[in-house]
Amino acid sequence: MSMTKVERRQVAADLIEATPGSNGLGFWLLASPMLIFLAWVWTDFFAYVSPIPWRVVDLILALVLMFVVFVLPLGWLAHRLVTAQPRIFQNAGWDVQPLEPVRAEEAYLVHYVAQERHRAPNTWARQILRAAQGWVYLEIAAILLSFIFLIPLFLSAVDLGFGQ
Repeated sequence: MSMTKVERRQVAADLIEATPGSNGLGFWLLASPMLIFLAWVWTDFFAYVSPIPWRVVDLILALVLMFVVFVLPLGWLAHRLVTAQPRIFQNAGWDVQPLEPVRAEEAYLVHYVAQERHRAPNTWARQILRAAQGWVYLEIAAILLSFIFLIPLFLSAVDLGFGQ
């Protein structure tokens, strides 16, 4: 075994907001399990407190209200949080543009140091795409956190005799 020390070269780079080639439908599909569950809970709650006697009107009104008041702002905030800390979240949501050449052999050993961030232009389509990306980040966070919190729950259930 070789005892050579691997040195990581630091390369200055600009971060450019990642621009998927689609309208964000793939992001909405990735986040759909969480959004469908939340929509189900929200529409049931809305129908319970709504004085409107027609269920179809309740459903339409509840889903529109949920999308405008809850889904878009929370998704946008999640996207803003993740992209505001590119080092913590491994440059999620950003394309790295090195400011000096990087050889193919050292591509995985380079540590990029962000100099400037360039966001895409603000349009309504871009804001909806950012909200969709934000909901994907929330879905990933929910999966990771549930994995962490379910371990003690499993161990306590086994201690109480379940699964034996």
